[in-house]
Amino acid sequence: MKKCLLKHVIYMSKLFTLAFALQCLSMSLLLAWNGNAQVKSIEDVNVYLLLNEVKVETAFKELEKITDFNFVFAGREIQNSSLVTIESDGASLYDLLVSIATQTNLRFKQVNETIHVKKSDQESLVEPVEYDAITISGKVTDENGEPLPGATVTVLGTSSGTVTDLDGNYSMTVEEGATLVFSYIGYIAQNVTISNQASLNISLEPDASALEEVVVVGYGEIKKSDLTGAVGSIDSEDIIRQNPVQAARALQGQVAGVNVNKINSRPGSDYTIDIRGLQSIGFSNEPLIVIDGVMGGQLTTLNPSDIASMDVLKDASSSAIYGARGANGVIIITTKKGVQGKTKVTYEGYAGVKTPAFLPDLMNAQEFYRAYNDVVLAENPNAQVIWTTAQLENVQNGRSVNWVDQVTDPSLQTSHVIALSGGNENTTHYFSAGYLNERGNVLHTGFERFNLKGSADSKLNNVVKVGFNTYYTHSILSTGSFETLRNAYRARPTGTIYYDDLSNPTETNDKNVDGYAFWMGIKDTQVNNPLTEVAAKNFQDETRVSSFLGNGYVELTPLEGLTFKSSLSASVFNSRRGEFRGADSKSRLNRLPSAGNDFQFNGSYTWDNILNYKFKTGLHDLNFTAVQSALQERFESSMIRVENLAYNSSFYALNTASQINGVGSDLVERSIMSYMGRLNYIFNEKYLVTLTGRYDGSSVLAEGNQWAFFPSAAIAYRIGDEAFIQNLNLFSDLKIRLSYGRVGNDVVAPYSTQAYLNRTAYDFDGSPAFGYAPRNIGNSELRWENSEEFNLGINMGFLENRVNTEIELYNKKTNDLIQNVAIPTSLGFGAITSNVGKLLNRGIEVTINSVNVQTQNFRWNTTVNFSSNHNEILELYGGTVQEDIANRLFVGYSLRSNYYYEFDGIWQLDEAEEALSYGQVPGSVKVVDQNNDGLISSSEGIDDRVILGNQLPKWMAGINNMFTYKDWDLSIFVYTRQGVQFRNSLLQGTMGDLGSNRYNRLNLNYWTETNPTNDYYGVWQNNPFREAIQYKDASFWRISNITLGYTLPPGLLNTIKFSNLRLYGQANNVFVFTKEKNIWMDPEFNSGTYQDDVPHSIFQFGVSASF
Repeated sequence: MKKCLLKHVIYMSKLFTLAFALQCLSMSLLLAWNGNAQVKSIEDVNVYLLLNEVKVETAFKELEKITDFNFVFAGREIQNSSLVTIESDGASLYDLLVSIATQTNLRFKQVNETIHVKKSDQESLVEPVEYDAITISGKVTDENGEPLPGATVTVLGTSSGTVTDLDGNYSMTVEEGATLVFSYIGYIAQNVTISNQASLNISLEPDASALEEVVVVGYGEIKKSDLTGAVGSIDSEDIIRQNPVQAARALQGQVAGVNVNKINSRPGSDYTIDIRGLQSIGFSNEPLIVIDGVMGGQLTTLNPSDIASMDVLKDASSSAIYGARGANGVIIITTKKGVQGKTKVTYEGYAGVKTPAFLPDLMNAQEFYRAYNDVVLAENPNAQVIWTTAQLENVQNGRSVNWVDQVTDPSLQTSHVIALSGGNENTTHYFSAGYLNERGNVLHTGFERFNLKGSADSKLNNVVKVGFNTYYTHSILSTGSFETLRNAYRARPTGTIYYDDLSNPTETNDKNVDGYAFWMGIKDTQVNNPLTEVAAKNFQDETRVSSFLGNGYVELTPLEGLTFKSSLSASVFNSRRGEFRGADSKSRLNRLPSAGNDFQFNGSYTWDNILNYKFKTGLHDLNFTAVQSALQERFESSMIRVENLAYNSSFYALNTASQINGVGSDLVERSIMSYMGRLNYIFNEKYLVTLTGRYDGSSVLAEGNQWAFFPSAAIAYRIGDEAFIQNLNLFSDLKIRLSYGRVGNDVVAPYSTQAYLNRTAYDFDGSPAFGYAPRNIGNSELRWENSEEFNLGINMGFLENRVNTEIELYNKKTNDLIQNVAIPTSLGFGAITSNVGKLLNRGIEVTINSVNVQTQNFRWNTTVNFSSNHNEILELYGGTVQEDIANRLFVGYSLRSNYYYEFDGIWQLDEAEEALSYGQVPGSVKVVDQNNDGLISSSEGIDDRVILGNQLPKWMAGINNMFTYKDWDLSIFVYTRQGVQFRNSLLQGTMGDLGSNRYNRLNLNYWTETNPTNDYYGVWQNNPFREAIQYKDASFWRISNITLGYTLPPGLLNTIKFSNLRLYGQANNVFVFTKEKNIWMDPEFNSGTYQDDVPHSIFQFGVSASF
């Protein structure tokens, strides 16, 4: 029965295509008929035709060829009809139809030039009806008012229909009362009954299930419903909604199990990404980035507006296709491509303001004056506190300098992207250009990025298809001096910004630098005026990067279902970092300027040959992929450092220096050869199997360990299709998945397996000489790090899939961890690279998508994702040790554990005697004596230090609510990380001994004899355990993004000649809620912001338009 139905579906498709072609060819005749022609009666048409026992549809096709009539019928109406014989030598078409009706039990009804065929119900077998039909026209658009070229418009129950043109327009003639079906791939079809009307415009809504149907899984695509592994995805709408500067930011909180952290707040700052925890001790935990098939790309080079989708391969079953490079997971980036239709121009742009946030509360001049006097008098009650006249005047007159405010300002951030896309049925193209300008909140810092993208795909014939994709990026990063904020936090609020009299400095031991006060006091040699550090003549730090990604391919389809694709890809990365320190910068301290340059070149070339075969018959669906891949990488670097430049120039005038401090260069080459295969098999649309294997060989390992095989297997069961589940009336979808995979980590440093020599200078009898000495000990037994992972997944749908839930449980064990192991110094070396241990990651991930409310004008969607990962070191150095304190590695605990003395408050006055026994005094930090031996020690065996917490979160979650009301849309995104601890570097840098370094301090609740608090120690205390107070709970909830948009209605768009125009306002990083108070920094940054740009909030206005 299914085979028969399939044949009829194919036949009806062919019939529709033929009918549509005939309609196009005879359009002018049809138009003439609508105006003044008369429809011939079937009684007046003579037919000359001879057919012997043919299918009735064959007879209809022959009659359409020799008459002006079209036969319209449903396949089920003629499915069981008998074969017919026609012997007509000029008989009328009416008589001929009577004969066919007698042979087949069918009846016919003529409407103008259309003959409708139905099963006979004993009424008149042939019924000529002549009345005016209705010509109806209109436009089919998507939810944003964009035209949908190629949308299908058919008459319900018939094969009659048409398709829309490049502008989404259609026109057809139908009966009054007919029902039109408007459909387009990825959109929900609409049925509309025609009354007496001439125009009908239709807007189709996206079909959520269809939009999520396909994901990229490496060397191919697969229906999401057919997935057997754990894959998370976001699309271009998810990305653009956030308007991130860096593409990595779009993943934060959007995919369960993916931990994304911004490194710092500097403009253009990158993000760290780890998937399902940390997998390596001594090497990178970053996932493999694949951009349009090019492995090893960098997300910082991409303009987020150019990205069509980001697919995250999380489990080993999914990432095993990348073998030795898939241990940390894989992120596959697919950039936008052209689609068939009229050339469309789109513009995405925004402008906004970045305002400093989380600024510290520092002492003002009056508070600092009192605190410093207290310090001096506490040390010596008879001491005389010396203040300059200018300082005393500032204090007495209520003047105070907030140096952080002096070096920071709100800044502008703008982005512009324009793209052209389009094509015909054979060739499509996409070109875009983008510009981003992100200014920093610290003066004279910023990031600029220029992007150019081009791609085209062309079907030369039914066998050959070719295409290319290129992406170029140029960026300029100006970071400024790390000393700027450091000086701003420490500088005295009693100081002077400018001198009124440039020739007569008013503060003792101060210096006049272009009107700025430059402090040279004995206690302040580590602090200068922050404003001098931001001046270009005193400090410059600029990095310029140019990168290129490109690939071209030829794809052959010699047989139906069989394709062969050969692709050549290249990735080129060039960077130059220049740094200049002027004579008046803090680091030079009145010496001649210094400068330096670093150059880096990274190039990789990949040749992939991919064979794919798809076959489906009956209950069996088979998809096989075989790949051969060759990768060659080259890394070059060089550097030069000079000092004593003749004048304040820049890093381009190194030849004026009198001293060269260092020159270096390096070259590293590596190659990987790979063979892989993947089999996807589906039986009865219910049972799914995926088998993958990859065999990798790497040049960085010694012979005997260069090759490794990485297999995986996964099964899935659509149990929701079983009758006993459907009878529960609970699930609209239910699928269970189970997978196992083995992947590797190839980030071994090249040449780690080999011993080699360095050229070294030495003194020979008072004269310089050069020789060669061993640099390292090679380890020929070094092996890959490899991971084995089991994953159990459950997909559930409820309420006709208005609520969809995905649950993942995983257990991942990494073996042969690579670490530099200390060896006896008597061997002449400090360490050797070895395989030393084992690591465990296990956890749970939950994703919920729901349509909470859906009416004609209002829709509310919610997406929630939650993940929790347990990270644990199982073994170190072959089980010989339980802890490596120097590297903060402890068996039974997580990586990145914080290890120090446990804070126990502040020693109080009534504890003076006990404090003295520990060498402390009231007002100093108290830590726990873990073994109660009366000593606070870090010696082996009596160490009082403990695991305080961890820099990895215990759990993370993202909550996205999206509301639409008519033409308005609102989205609110909330992100949280819980159970994470960091060391606050701001406390570290601004809470030293006020007595020995007259720095400013945070305005905290410090201990004094009259204020016996347990919050913070006395400001005069040179406390050896003050670090204990710097470890803080960094858990937070953040309202990360709020966006309100308005899309102009179609009527107004037609007036202004736009196909889409959306205006929106957006706020990013506006509200952050933390358990710990007074941390004065963004809790996302594990290391703090003591020397970085300040955290910020962003408020912006944007436009999205197309025409």
